[in-house]
Amino acid sequence: MSAREHLRIVAVIQARMGSTRLPGKVLKPVAGKPLLWHIVHRLKASRLIEDIAIATTTNPLDEAIVEWGAAEGVPVVRGPEDDVLARFARAAEVLDADIVVRVCSDAPFLDAGYVDHLVASLIEQGGDYVVMEEGAACAHEGVDPLTRLGLDKLMMDAGDDPVAREHVTGYFKLHPDFVKVARAAPYPQLARKGGRLTIDTPDDLAFVEAVHARMDAKAGEANLADLLLLLEREPHLRAINAHVKQKSILPSGGQALIRCDGGAKFGYGHVKRMVALARALRDCQGLGVSFALNGTEDALAPIRRAGFAAHMISSHDQFAALVRAQKPALLILDGREGPSRLEAEALRRDVTLMAVVDDCSDLRLACDFAYYSPVPQALAQNWAGARTVPRIGWEWALLGLNPHLTPARAQGHRPTLLVTMGGSDPLGLTERAARALAPLDGNFRIRFVIGSGMQDARKVAARIVAMKSNYETVEGADDLSTEYAAADLALCAFGVTAYELAAFGVPAIYLGLTDDHARAASALGMAGMGASLGVASQVTDAEILGAVRALMNNAGRRREMRSLGLATMDGGGAARIAADLAQALKEENQPVKAAR
Repeated sequence: MSAREHLRIVAVIQARMGSTRLPGKVLKPVAGKPLLWHIVHRLKASRLIEDIAIATTTNPLDEAIVEWGAAEGVPVVRGPEDDVLARFARAAEVLDADIVVRVCSDAPFLDAGYVDHLVASLIEQGGDYVVMEEGAACAHEGVDPLTRLGLDKLMMDAGDDPVAREHVTGYFKLHPDFVKVARAAPYPQLARKGGRLTIDTPDDLAFVEAVHARMDAKAGEANLADLLLLLEREPHLRAINAHVKQKSILPSGGQALIRCDGGAKFGYGHVKRMVALARALRDCQGLGVSFALNGTEDALAPIRRAGFAAHMISSHDQFAALVRAQKPALLILDGREGPSRLEAEALRRDVTLMAVVDDCSDLRLACDFAYYSPVPQALAQNWAGARTVPRIGWEWALLGLNPHLTPARAQGHRPTLLVTMGGSDPLGLTERAARALAPLDGNFRIRFVIGSGMQDARKVAARIVAMKSNYETVEGADDLSTEYAAADLALCAFGVTAYELAAFGVPAIYLGLTDDHARAASALGMAGMGASLGVASQVTDAEILGAVRALMNNAGRRREMRSLGLATMDGGGAARIAADLAQALKEENQPVKAAR
C-alpha cells in the first residue's frame, strides 16, 4: 500500500452498454431510476469510500454512459473494450487510489455497510485482496476491494491472462496464492444465501422490479437485509429468475447469431422456437444472442420482447456482411431461404461453430452440428464423410413454448376442439376447416386461432363466428398455452405448433402444407401423438370432418394420444441444444487441445 498515512479508497464501477445478455442494462430503469444511479447512490453511503468513478470503454456506444456520468457529477474513465483490467488500472491511476473497490454495475442492492466491512478487514490484515472467511454465508454480490499493489501486480504478471483481463479479481479466485488474501469475518445482517440478485437478463430485471413493488420501495430504498427476509417469507418470487445461470469466471463463450425466417410468407414458428433457444443460450449458458431476420417487420416483435437485438436482412450479402462484422462464436441457421452450402462454407472463417436446425439440404454438411426430430427426411440423410455431428431424436425437438411453465390443464363441461393453421395461414385453411366442421354436433366447442399474419384477419374472424353459434375465435395471441391447456383435440397445420401440442398432451390431426410437411407429420402420427391426413390440398373436407368426429367421439384414443405425447415430447429441446453447443464452444476454446 501507499507509504502516506492516509489511504485513499475509491470505488470503480465497471459499466458498458454492450452487455452480451442484456444490452444497455446499466441505463435501464429500475424503480424509475437507471441501474447505474442505484449503484452510485448506495456507494455514497459508505463511510470509507472517498471517490466514485465509472470505468467504461472507448466504444461509441458508451458515450451514453459518459453523458450520464457528466450529468450526475460522476467521473468516467475510458479504456479498451476487450480489457477490463486495463480500464481499472487506468481509473486507479487517474484517481490516485491506494485501495480500489471493484464494483459491478449489475447489483442494484449494494450494501455500503458490507463494503466498509470488507475494506476494513483488508486494511486490518494487510492483505491485497479480501474474501469472506471459509464457509461464511453472505448474500451480497458485486464488490471486490483490492489494493493498488494487487492491481499493479495483476497488470504486470497476469495482464495477458484472459480471466484477469475480463474478470479482474476473478484471477485471484483461480490463483489464491498470487497475492496475500485477507479473510473478512461473517457479516451478520447478510449472513444467508441470497440467490440471484444481479441483473444480467430481462428476467433478472423483472425480478428486481417485482421485489421493489412488493416492498413498496422507491428507487434506492430497498434494503438488502429486508429483501432477504422478504424472500424467505415469499420464496415464490425467486421463480421469476431462478433459471438464469451465473456467468463463469472462465473466459466467456462470446456471442451467438441466429438467422431465421419469419413473417406472413414463412409463418412465425421458426421465430418462436429460435427465441426459445436464444433464451436458453442467454439465461442458462451465459452467451449473448442477436438475430438476423429474413422476412417482415412484424416477426421482430417476439424477438425484441424477449430482449434480443435483431437485424433485418433481405439478401445473403447483407447476412454475410453482418457475420463478418460480428464474428460470432456461434452461428445458428433456421430458415427456408438459404444460405447455400457454399455460402455457409464461406462464412466459416468468421465463426467458431455453426449449427443448423431441421434442414435436410446440403447446407447441413457445412455445419458442425445439425439438430432434428426423428422425421423420415432426417433419418434418410447420408452423413458419410461429413464433419457434421447429427443429433436426431425427439429430445432435440425445438418448441416455441415451455410446457412446464403453463396453466394446469383445464377440463370444461363441453369438449373443446382447437383449430390452428399457423400465424399466416397462406392456404386459407382456417375458413376451410370452419366450413368442413359445420356438420359437427353443437355440443362441441370449437375455437379458431386467427394468426397475427393472416390476410384480412378481422374479416375472416367475423365470417367464422357468423357460421355457427359454437364457433369462437382467438385473436392476437402470441402465446397459446392457455388454449392448449383447455383443448381436448386440435386440428392444425403441421409445423412447430404440432410439436407444442404433443408436449402439452393435446391429441392432434395434422394437415401438411407441402409434401415435406406431410412426411414429417407422419412421424408424429407413427409415434401415436396425433394423426396425419397428408397434404391439405389432397384432403377432402369430408375426410377432415370424419377424422375430427372420430377422435372427438373416442375419449379413450385421445387419452392414449395424450399420454404418448407427454411421454415423448418433454419440451427440453431448447435447453439441450443450448447446453450441447455451449459445451462444444468450451471445448473449442481450450487453449491447447491435448490430441494436437
